[in-house]
Amino acid sequence: MPHKQKAPFWGLFNLVERIMSYIIIAVIIVILFSLGSALLGMVKGGKEGSEKMFKSLRIRISLSVFLFVLLMFSGYMGWIEPNTTMLPTQ
Repeated sequence: MPHKQKAPFWGLFNLVERIMSYIIIAVIIVILFSLGSALLGMVKGGKEGSEKMFKSLRIRISLSVFLFVLLMFSGYMGWIEPNTTMLPTQ
């Protein structure tokens, strides 16, 4: 039985998928830290707390937009694939 040989770029493709998943997870973690920082600013109150909360909000919105654009671009380039599992309809 002949052994099928994979194309040489398959290893690189899997590496790109893995790197993209690490980048996505890292951005989500930074977004959550920014959310926690805004919470601390809100609890602290006052002018200093308000500025900290506003800065955290800007960071969180910027990272969320960046993550959305990154996901759309990665899907377009074929670096990530959507989940194609379909649930049975009844």
